[in-house]
Amino acid sequence: MPLVLARLLTIVVALAAVGSTGVAASSSGTAPLQTGLFDPASFESNPALSFARTRAAGAGSARLILEWRATVPRDVRPVGFDATNPNDPAYDWSSFDRQVRPALSAGLEPIAILFLAPRWAEGANGGSGIDRPDPDELGMFAQAAAKRYDGREGRPRVRHWQVWNEPNISLYMTPQFVNGKPFSPGHYRKMVNAVAGAVKTVRADNLVVAGGTAPFRDITPEVVKINPRWGPLTFMREFLCLSRALKPTCSEKVRFDAWAHHPYTSGGPTHHAVLPDDVSLGDLPEMRKVLDAGSRTRHITSRGPVRFWVTEFGWDTKGPDPRGVPLALHARWVSEGLYRMWKSGVSLVTWFQVRDDSLKDTFYQSGLWFRGATPAADRPKPALRAFRFPVVAIPESRGVRVWGRTPFGRAGRLVVEQSSRGRWKVLGRLSADRNGIFERVFATSPVGSVRARLSSGELSIPFAVPPVRDQAFNPFGQETLLEPKRKR
Repeated sequence: MPLVLARLLTIVVALAAVGSTGVAASSSGTAPLQTGLFDPASFESNPALSFARTRAAGAGSARLILEWRATVPRDVRPVGFDATNPNDPAYDWSSFDRQVRPALSAGLEPIAILFLAPRWAEGANGGSGIDRPDPDELGMFAQAAAKRYDGREGRPRVRHWQVWNEPNISLYMTPQFVNGKPFSPGHYRKMVNAVAGAVKTVRADNLVVAGGTAPFRDITPEVVKINPRWGPLTFMREFLCLSRALKPTCSEKVRFDAWAHHPYTSGGPTHHAVLPDDVSLGDLPEMRKVLDAGSRTRHITSRGPVRFWVTEFGWDTKGPDPRGVPLALHARWVSEGLYRMWKSGVSLVTWFQVRDDSLKDTFYQSGLWFRGATPAADRPKPALRAFRFPVVAIPESRGVRVWGRTPFGRAGRLVVEQSSRGRWKVLGRLSADRNGIFERVFATSPVGSVRARLSSGELSIPFAVPPVRDQAFNPFGQETLLEPKRKR
């Protein structure tokens, strides 16, 4: 799955349902849901506008690529190079500075992805930036970066450090196997530990993000020959020293604070991947079980409970992508997708991307803005409102469960309304909790649509109560299937 070189945060979801009608859900201890955006091309070419739009989407974070080989753009390690010193003359931080400073100015929390090694920090088959990245050299680079962005003496502050992108596939980490045995999980464990030791030495409250795994099996021929089902769960179990039954297979420990995944799907918000070790939206609870087992066996070292994040996700829209999801269904899926991720224990979701790529250049048309002739001419999609202010209505035996998250995850009062014979009637008045989450089951018929209205007057997109059947859409509208067809 393309990192899509580089594609989450805002403020999270919790709930406190208060009102005059309906059955309130638990109002204590609800989990948050932060949101963010990831769009490397837009963040680099037009940072001020792109970060302003990220805030307009109700998000609080921006996922940024800190490209290692671009920061030390040399084929040979510089003589006398002090890799832990951010002020060493071999370093050039200007590209990342042009992104991180305006992101912070826009009120966004940066998530920095450490990615792509210089040739001299790779294995013998290096040159692409992904072959056996040297863990020790990566750790020194991470330490220099953490010092450069420690927030002291007027320097920018970066707290979140993600180690690589999609290390479970050959597109971003090679080799996956050596002599027929898994190699990448153990090597990646060394990389994560090196980064954690480095950035936490600079500031103990720095947070390390591991994983960022691709959703589907590695389809490169050399991997398929060894294990045709080499998926994210296979990689994750090896990384955490767990058997398929989630029992310890070794005593190795790994230090990180959040596990991230990219649960792209060939269908809608409840869609399951075809293969058992692949993970789309509907399979996130299975990945959560593996993460919990890693904590339970004490194979994970962390400052607190390990967080579960989605650092890249999206659906293409039909218009401009002829193979994308129709706009109305797309907006519905955005709202429900956020709900399903939150329900699976995900506390951060980063959407890919801010604006569509040109259809003639790439197959990435999952932006929240249609691409215009110029960035200023871009137009918002219906999905923008759904991402900023998601509301869902799920029929169940007691009535209709309504869940939502306010823009920026802020506490506040709101009204929930249901359409009836062309008019909107009030179902109840609620309070979003301190994380902006609200949830309640209303004793009402599963008909029409439901929406929420803030005290400011802002409206969510109406969410049709009757369920919508799952539909098949290949991720990014590609012609090549990213997973095998499901057997009937």
